[in-house]
Amino acid sequence: MQTLLYTFQTACFIIELRWNTMGVSGHPCMTPQKTMKQTLQTEPPKLKLDLKEDGLTFLTIALVCLIQGVAISGFYVPHSFLGGGVTGISMLINYITGLPTWPFIILLNIPILLIGCKYLRIKSVLFSLVATLLLSLAMGLTSGLNFGVTDPLVSAAAGASIVGISGSLVVRRDATMGGTDIIAAIISRNYSIPMGTVNIFFNLVIMSVLAFVKGLETALVSMICMFICNVAFNAALKGMNRVMTLFIISEKWDEIAPLVLNQLHRGITYIHAEGAYTGAPRKLVYCIVRSTELARVRRMVKEHDPHAMFSIIETQEVVGRGFGSFN
Repeated sequence: MQTLLYTFQTACFIIELRWNTMGVSGHPCMTPQKTMKQTLQTEPPKLKLDLKEDGLTFLTIALVCLIQGVAISGFYVPHSFLGGGVTGISMLINYITGLPTWPFIILLNIPILLIGCKYLRIKSVLFSLVATLLLSLAMGLTSGLNFGVTDPLVSAAAGASIVGISGSLVVRRDATMGGTDIIAAIISRNYSIPMGTVNIFFNLVIMSVLAFVKGLETALVSMICMFICNVAFNAALKGMNRVMTLFIISEKWDEIAPLVLNQLHRGITYIHAEGAYTGAPRKLVYCIVRSTELARVRRMVKEHDPHAMFSIIETQEVVGRGFGSFN
């Protein structure tokens, strides 16, 4: 514990020193459109913490790190599976050398965070640093944990689902667990390579080494772990109650729209459109509903106009009355 505390204090000092010495050219909010003169006139970033919001973020990170530490130690390690990114590299070192995993999580993340100082907000770096230290602590405390699941696929599915779902909680708080995601974001920003492609490359390298050390089967199951983790992460991030944007083109728009208004209590917007072939004016019905309400809208449209054109678009997020808020 004293080692972790000392490492945290040292890392904070280095990050603060890095921010002070890198000059304003490392301002994380700087956009490519700014000129060098504008950049030099920019004030260095200052750390401003909101006691309620940031405190909740810290608690979320702490809980997630504990959950992931338990899942990785209890489900992954007994079968020599790997996670992705820095944690996966640290686990690989453990499998090869027998050395503890947690020190390498810190050692590998610190230089990444120092590089990230130039591109990320100082608060993001701080959150990532906390996540690094707490995950290292969790991995150290849960070392040797084994839930006794003998089936490798069951263990992989359980561990990956827990890691993926818990990881989405951190992203919902606009934070990050650090690691290779920071490197991927930097490469994507500077070389226009998608982050997913960079992460896939990192993980393929890790899995190739694992296949050499532990065998092809273990590496393949680890890849299944990553897939399940990604699916669970995305599902939890979106939530089961997804939101759909609907465009309805119908001659009987004046019959369909009131039903949505009165029965579902969802707002309707009319978009004045014109047919490209006929040139006839028409009204396009635009509305947003939850996925659980989609079947009712579909039935309404079918009953009143079986020939209507019905476009359904899955929407990432909606902020407004009846859905979510900016808070």
